[in-house]
Amino acid sequence: MMRIFLIRHGETEWNKQNRLQGHSDTHLSPEGFHQAITLADNAPFQTADAIYSSDLARAMSTAGILAERFNLTVKQMPELREMNYGDWEGRFISDLIEESPKAFGKFFTAPERCHPPRGETFLECQARVMIGIREIIANHENQNVIVVSHGAAIRLILGAALDMPLHKMWAISQFNMAVNILRVDDGEFTVELVNSTEHLHRI
Repeated sequence: MMRIFLIRHGETEWNKQNRLQGHSDTHLSPEGFHQAITLADNAPFQTADAIYSSDLARAMSTAGILAERFNLTVKQMPELREMNYGDWEGRFISDLIEESPKAFGKFFTAPERCHPPRGETFLECQARVMIGIREIIANHENQNVIVVSHGAAIRLILGAALDMPLHKMWAISQFNMAVNILRVDDGEFTVELVNSTEHLHRI
C-alpha cells in the first residue's frame, strides 16, 4: 500500500485575478508563500518518502517549502503541469466568457468537448498527468509520496482515480493549497481526502 498526498500549489496573483494560468510560469503571491509555510507546519501527514512537483514555478516553490520541512529533495516532473490553455492563457475568465461564449462556454459545461486554441484538450491533459502518477506509483511501492500540481490537473487525477466521466470534473472543488489523499493498493485507488484546507485555518 502507498499513499499519494496530492497538493495544489499556493495562491498566485493570477489566481486572485481569475486569469487562466496553464503553462504560464507564474509565481506564488505573498499569501501563497504563507499558505505553503502553514501547510508545512500543519500537514495532515507525519512522514513522506519522496516529493514530486510540476516544473512550473508556483508548484516548485510550494514543493520546496514542503521538501525542507520533510528533509527531501524535490523531483521535477513536467507531466504534472497544468493543462495547456493555449491562446486563453493570461486572459481573464470573465473576458473569455464575454468574447467567446460558444467556444469558452464548453470549458465549464462540456469540458470533454473543449479545445483551447493552440492548447491541450482536457483528455490529453488527463492522459499526460496519469503517465506521471503511474510512474510515481511504480517507483514508490509501500511509501508515502507528496505530489504538487495544479487545479485542473488534480481534478483530472481524482477523476481518473474515481473513474468519473470527464464532463463531471468541475464537480470536484480544488482550492489553493488544498490537500487530497489517494491510497493505492495493487494499482487500485481509494480516495481518502479531497480538497482539505483545514491546515490553513489552524491557529
